[in-house]
Amino acid sequence: MHPSNEQWLVFFNAFKRRTGLDLNYYKQDQLRRRILSMMESRGAKTLDEFWTKLASSDKDLRWFQDKLAINVSELFRNPEKWVELRERVLPDLLARSRTLKCWSAGCSYGAEAYSLAITLDRWFPGSHRILGTDIDQAALAQANKGIFNDNDIRGVPDDLRRRYFLQTPEGWVADSGLRRYLTFRTGDLLADRFDSGYDLILCRNVVIYFNDEAKDQLYRKFFQALKPGGVLFVGSTERIFNSQTIGFESTMPFFYRKPVGDLAWRNAS
Repeated sequence: MHPSNEQWLVFFNAFKRRTGLDLNYYKQDQLRRRILSMMESRGAKTLDEFWTKLASSDKDLRWFQDKLAINVSELFRNPEKWVELRERVLPDLLARSRTLKCWSAGCSYGAEAYSLAITLDRWFPGSHRILGTDIDQAALAQANKGIFNDNDIRGVPDDLRRRYFLQTPEGWVADSGLRRYLTFRTGDLLADRFDSGYDLILCRNVVIYFNDEAKDQLYRKFFQALKPGGVLFVGSTERIFNSQTIGFESTMPFFYRKPVGDLAWRNAS
């Protein structure tokens, strides 16, 4: 017997009180299917019983949070977009600022943060900073190690693979020199206040799990976080249909720029 909406609400409210994370912002059909699958795997018959199990153990609660995260990515995913980033977006940003402040939002285990670090180090070396944030602490621990499997690096060009990765029994280990660009920390895109002054924000294949209200809220927060002329780089299925309403200029598909100039800055405030 499937839980009622009231039972789901009780479960979500209990989870939010304990963790601060609001599951109401996620697409409900797929979210609830995932939770029911996890509930069954733990032998619980009801949501109330499942929550009792989770709430009684920090380890089990962390397991649940990690399972909720969708960590599927690879380096240089959609390679043609990374070429556009390298050839068109980054030169424009660097014409405005010698060092870039970048953010990989919802970075998972770091595939896109490392892709950006490689791109900057290879073609535009400097004192750039890349922050990677995610709610999944296990994924962040993996990101800090910089170890990837064969599927993760299948899109990395051979010359970059030879230059930046060492194959070991554990997997493909990223060159330690890339770490000078990278910082990883825990972050909740929907609940946290964002820093500002970013030149580039990457948020790719993350918001597909959010409902429309959460997407709109997040894109507006990204707009505020960018400096004038800064760019938001989204996933290949995540076109922002109300981008002009938010204030963005669409420079090319899946790249959205905050307009340059004092007027754009005042309107964003």
